[in-house]
Parts: sequence; C-alpha cells; structure tokens
Amino acid sequence: MPKVFKFLKTALAPNIGNAHPQELVERSNASRKASFTSSADDPWLPDFDLLTISAFELSELLNAQAISSVQIVQLYLREIEMHNRRGRQLRALISVAPKHEVLKIARKLDEERARGKIRGPLHGIPIVLKDNIMTDEKLGMDTTVGSYAFVGCVPKKSATIVERLVKRGMIIIGKSNLTEFCGLKNPSMPPGWSAVGGQCQSPYVSRHIAKRKLHWELSAPGGSSTGSAVAVASGFSTLSIGTDTIGSLITPANRAALYALKPTAGQVPMDGIFNLSKTFDAVGGMAKSAKDLVALMDALMVPISREENARSPHRSFKIKPDFGTLRIGICEPTIWKAWRKSGRINADAERFMMQKYDMVVQSMIEMGVDVIYPVELPNQSSLTIDGKNCFEPVVYSEFKDCLAEFIREFRITKMHSLAEIINFNLEHPELCLPPSCPDQNDLMAALHSSTKREEVNAARQHLQTAGGPEGLDYLFTTQKLDIILAPGDAALSTLAAAAGYPTAACPLSALKLNGQPFGLTLASRPHTEHTLLHFLTAYENILPPRALPMPLSSVPLQDPNPEPLPDQPIIDLILHEWDTRRFSCSADALADWLNARWRKSGYELSAETICEVLRSNGRIAFRGLGDDTEGAFSR
Repeated sequence: MPKVFKFLKTALAPNIGNAHPQELVERSNASRKASFTSSADDPWLPDFDLLTISAFELSELLNAQAISSVQIVQLYLREIEMHNRRGRQLRALISVAPKHEVLKIARKLDEERARGKIRGPLHGIPIVLKDNIMTDEKLGMDTTVGSYAFVGCVPKKSATIVERLVKRGMIIIGKSNLTEFCGLKNPSMPPGWSAVGGQCQSPYVSRHIAKRKLHWELSAPGGSSTGSAVAVASGFSTLSIGTDTIGSLITPANRAALYALKPTAGQVPMDGIFNLSKTFDAVGGMAKSAKDLVALMDALMVPISREENARSPHRSFKIKPDFGTLRIGICEPTIWKAWRKSGRINADAERFMMQKYDMVVQSMIEMGVDVIYPVELPNQSSLTIDGKNCFEPVVYSEFKDCLAEFIREFRITKMHSLAEIINFNLEHPELCLPPSCPDQNDLMAALHSSTKREEVNAARQHLQTAGGPEGLDYLFTTQKLDIILAPGDAALSTLAAAAGYPTAACPLSALKLNGQPFGLTLASRPHTEHTLLHFLTAYENILPPRALPMPLSSVPLQDPNPEPLPDQPIIDLILHEWDTRRFSCSADALADWLNARWRKSGYELSAETICEVLRSNGRIAFRGLGDDTEGAFSR
C-alpha cells in the first residue's frame, strides 16, 4: 500500500488516545472478521459482529456454505428483539416481519441456493424498508407512514421496487420508523418521531460515567429516513431503503456513518410509495459498505421482466479500486464555520471536523486525483423568489395529489382524503397528537393551500433552473467536473434536490465529544449514478473503517431478561381496557386489574410489560404511582 494511503488510514482513524476501555473493545470489533464460534444463546447460530459485517461478507459466507439465510434472519431478529423496543430502545423499526413467515422465505432461498439457483449477489440477504413503502399483506407488515390513520390498511400489492428486491432474493425483515408523513405534519416535529413508531434514536450517543454507571444521551439521527439509517448502523440489517425529498435520506446516512445514494428524480418508479413531491422525491439505498450499495442500487434500479413499460436494463454498476479519471470539485467546509458562530458546535468540534475534511482533500491531491479545490456552491438564496421559499408551494401543492395516489393503492383503507386524516388525528389526540407533536400545522396548511397553479409552476421552474442550469450545471461545465463534493451538512443536497440531480453520502469520521458521525455529500449530473458509485467504492478502498457505535449490549439494561411482549390479541385487550376504564396513567393499576381478571387461567403480565405496551402504542403511562393515583391526578 502506498505510503500516502497508510497515512490517510491512520490520520482519519477514530482517535483512541483518551478512549474508555469499552471503546477500545468496540474499535477492535471494527476490524475483526466474523467468528464462527457458537452463540451462547443458541448453539446452532454462528456468532459474529452485526455492527460490522457487510452484505458482501454475508454473501461470501453463504456461498461457502458457512451459514444459511435462516441463521442470518434468526440472528437479526434476535438483535431486533433485544434492542428495538427493549434494551437500547432505538425504535428503528415500526414493524418486524412475522417470524414464521420470514423464516419460510429464508428457507426457500436456502433451498434455491442448494439447487444452484442464485438470484443475484444479495440472494438471501435481509433488508429493511422505510414504512412509507407498500408491502403485500402476505409479508405481514402494515404501511403506516408513521400514522395511526393507516394502521390496518391493506395495500393492493407491493410497490414495484419491493417486487424488484424480492425478485433478486432479498428478504424484507422489517419496516423502518420515519419522521411521520416524511416530515410534513408539524414543522417542529422532532426528526425520527412518528406517532406509531415513537422517537427513533441514534446508536451513536454521547457517553459518560457517573457513580459507576454508564449514561447515554440522545444523538440527533436526522430525518426523515431515520429508521432506515439507524437500522443498518445498529446491526438490525446490512441494507435499507429510504426516500429523499431534500436530503431526507442523505442526512440520516451521514449521521449514521453510512454509504447512501439518491438516484435522479424519476429514475426509479414511485408507485406504492408515499412521497411529498413528484418533482423532488426519489427512493434510494443505504449500506455499511460501498460495495454493498453497488449491488443494492443494481437491484433497485434495474427493472424486472414483468414490469409494464420497463426500460431496458442498464449495464451493471461496477466496483472501482481507484478514482481513475474522475474530476472532482471540492467545496470549502464553510458550513462548519457558520455552525460554530451560531453555537451549534463548539470550537473543538469545528477544528476536528475541518481537520478531517482537509486530510481527505490533501491526501487526494497527493494521490494524483484530478481535484479542483476550492469550488464555490451557489448560494441557497438563489432558490428563493423575493426571499420566499420556493420548495414550500410546490410541496404543498403536489403533496395532496401524491397522498391521493397513495391512498388509491390500498385495497382496504379507513382513510380517503387529507381532510379525513386531519379529522382522525383530532379524534385521537392521545395517539396522534401527543405532547411531543401536539399540532398538525403542515397538514392543515397543505389542506388549505390556495397557491395558484401558475405560481406553483413558476416556483418549480425557478428551482429547477437555479439548481441546475444556473447552479450546479454551471460548475460542472465551467470546471469540467464529474462530481461535486461537500461536507454532509452543506447546501449541496438542497441544490441537487431543486435540480432533480442524484446525490450520495459517505462517512468521514466521528466527533470525539459525543461519538456523532459526520460525512460527505456528493452530487453529479442527471442519470450518472454510476459516477457516484465509482467515487464511493474508490473512497472506501482507501479510507479506514467507518466509525462504529459502542456495542448495543454494553448498555446496562433495566431488566437483562425481559419477558416477551404478549401476542396481539392481549395487546388489543390491554389497549381497550386502558382506553375505556380509568386507571389515571398508572400501568400498575391496570396490571393489578388484568391479573385479577386472569387469575383462574394462571396467565399474568408484569406492570413493566404493560407499561411498555401502552407507551409503545402512544399511551401516556407511568410506573409506581401507587394506590392514591386517582386522588393525585384529580386535584
């Protein structure tokens, strides 16, 4: 390996000089290969690090018959059970495929492999889909967009992209949490929060020890494809699918140290997918490895034979070992200077991020990569008219049509319009409008939007022109660039979204302050996804392993051996009794009442489990309020 490559790997590797001993364990996990000692929990399951293993490595193990897809699914389901709603309570997934169904699918794919039928490089590999993507009812998961308004609704069929993934042998293991309605509910809604899924949390967290106990704090996971990013970073899956309007796939990927790609708007079919805007939205992929992303985007973007009006398949994307003849324009990291001035980061964080960014730039120059540095991005103000946001009227206008199309894709639905959804939320405020998101201002604004069609068209045209011909195209043409590269937090995603151009993300490093990853964003001309993937695979080949969270199991759990959650009929009963009787927010009171009712059967549930069921279904419940609860709450 050339000396400069070794320098770059050393310089960008996470700093461990002052690391907690547990962090050192975690760092060593990044480089170790899968070990095939038996799992302590199940002697039939191999034991490897789900935080680090890639789809490419799993595929190699499957080809070598060292593991089966059934075993892989069992391992991921176990990790999800331990840390999605329990343990770390990451809430990355809204729903998980029924175990018997997903194992049946995995078994079928194992049998196909044994007969020599392999559908592609991702045959038998689990994947997570954002919960705005319709899946057939036989897969056993709702498509909710994070809203109770769509719980129980049944799609006519899977979205086209789901059929593509399944046709190529991927296993849909779960549907990921998201910012409800992809962020268009309330402008102050926390990223990664939905009524159905709760608050998705990043596995990358600040950590400190006080009184001999490890304490954890929330680290902003980005939105709206939050759960898709967190699921991969947390080891719930190696791959995931999200959607992006204006950075809503790229931002969470950067916050989770992932590789991601949003294709050119309109390149991938969006039927069966809830989206905010036909102009800006696209569906894309996330992975821990650029090699994995290449295979995933191949599966996502190439039509299958039974698709109507399918374009002829493009040539397969390639893994590139170096940058070759790519000409790359690199922006200055001025965004972090602005963040420092506004107080969003401190001086140490700004210095650290600038240092890592500069190391990449200088090392690429030393390698002989064709780099233009710096190039200056167009100002975001170019995307406004008379100081007014141009995205807003377009999204509000297109949202109603997109929602109507989405609703028509259901075979069974209780919702038929935006007005009905708004009324449903008002009728169920305890579920749909809790204190963390008490309003639905964006939905109301979209309903009452009265912007004239010509004004919407003018705003759309202005964005496409300012982002494309007068914006990014000007840089591509005058500087003869193939790719523009910028800090992940810069305006590049917004400019590319305005123009409808493809964007990508790749990891850079993680802050020493709190473990929060930060990365890079790239953009290229329309329909040049292969160029972005070329950069990503070359970048991965010379960079150190991506930053990892500490192992999920390193967190002290309140109950290391929690009882399993009850079956759905029991959950329905718990919710019914909670909603129809008065227990004054006390899970203990409901537990006492139910267990007295069940005494003759011998069935019993703990107050902790009942509290978890209530909270995970949007109810406000507490533990240990005592017998005087009613008096305390009535005063």
